[in-house]
Amino acid sequence: MQSFSKSCFILHDLCTSSYPLEVFFTTHSAHDNADNRASSKLFEDAAREEAQEASTPVRPSRISILEGQSENWTGEESTRDAVLRMLVDKYKPLRSGPIRTADEKLKQAPPNVSAPNVVEAASAVPHPTDSVQASTPRKYLPHEPLLPSIEGHKPWHTTFKVPSHATSSIRYGHIPQPSRTASSLKIDDKAKRLERDAKRRTAEAGRLSRAKESTLDYRLGIKNGAAAMQARPAPATLKGWSNLVEDRIERARQAGLFNNVKGRGQPLASHTQDKNPFIGREEFLMNRIVQRQGAAPPWVEVQGELESAINSFRDVIRQSWTRRAIRMLTISQPAALLPRLTLSSVTSLRDAEWEARERAFHEKAIDEMNALVRKYNGLAPYAVRRAYYSRSAEVDKLYRDAAQDILHGLAARVNQQGSAPANVLATYGFREMIRDLWASLRGR
Repeated sequence: MQSFSKSCFILHDLCTSSYPLEVFFTTHSAHDNADNRASSKLFEDAAREEAQEASTPVRPSRISILEGQSENWTGEESTRDAVLRMLVDKYKPLRSGPIRTADEKLKQAPPNVSAPNVVEAASAVPHPTDSVQASTPRKYLPHEPLLPSIEGHKPWHTTFKVPSHATSSIRYGHIPQPSRTASSLKIDDKAKRLERDAKRRTAEAGRLSRAKESTLDYRLGIKNGAAAMQARPAPATLKGWSNLVEDRIERARQAGLFNNVKGRGQPLASHTQDKNPFIGREEFLMNRIVQRQGAAPPWVEVQGELESAINSFRDVIRQSWTRRAIRMLTISQPAALLPRLTLSSVTSLRDAEWEARERAFHEKAIDEMNALVRKYNGLAPYAVRRAYYSRSAEVDKLYRDAAQDILHGLAARVNQQGSAPANVLATYGFREMIRDLWASLRGR
């Protein structure tokens, strides 16, 4: 119990004291020199290690070593470094050593060209162990080059050889002549027949092209145009093509082919898309050429077909209803009351018999127009698609649009008859009825 209380007292002094451990243990060891316990041994070892660490100098870290070698850059350049940099930029350092030309360098260190020698000839003799050595692949070292190096060879000694696939250029007209070695070889009958067919097709194509050129020259009034073109061989370079084009343009100008050009002597027509910054110049010119030639996307062509079908259908039913309404009003109303009819009264006029008779034609025409609408919607963008047409909507539109034509027709009838009242049937007889019936059948 006394040893336990003593150990607790030592630990309490160790934790609360501010002086070193060796002083603490030296003071307590003076009180008890015969203390051989394990805890005392541990405390003594700890004190000895702390004393050794305090006596050993601390080794600086790598970061502190690097910081001491050079100063960190603060973003500002010192005056000494700035002056040195300006001097180096202004006065470049001179070359060291004598100045030699390329010929002198080649003479001093000529490139080594490998040539067959006796060793290589001897190595060409088959050896029993060659098959075994050839079967094992050679192992390259990490820093060993794949190609053997030549002693004294420099990069400027290397010559570049153009590959075979880079010798021809369609753009610049650099087309090499075909090799004659292939034609000298013997070919079979099938190859000869194919070659004859190719020559025959080429000759036929040439005759057709010459005939087309002659026809165009005859229409344009050019004499011996095809013969002159055939006499001159096709150019093989870009400059030759440009000269040929300039020659053609000059001959056409001298012949007066540009005198009747559309818009000659007039200011250029401005277009709204000409100043659009979101459309490239090439795209604008291409679109203008396509528009002048009458070409259009498929959905635009279908749109034109649909518009023509709708307009023709509406014109036919308007003419039919106008004739029918004028005939009805002239028969049912006296001539003196016809000029008093208003637009609302004519618009509200209906004829069930005429609608029943024309229903089959209306439905057939509406079905054809809806078929075109369906085709148009399948090709056109979503923003410009159309709705289907209905017979009731078209008939209502007909009554509204044809009212003005009916009034004009009634006024013309009244003017023909004069101011005196007369029998309407006297002016509209059997001949007029047959003529209106025939016109309605042709329009249908």
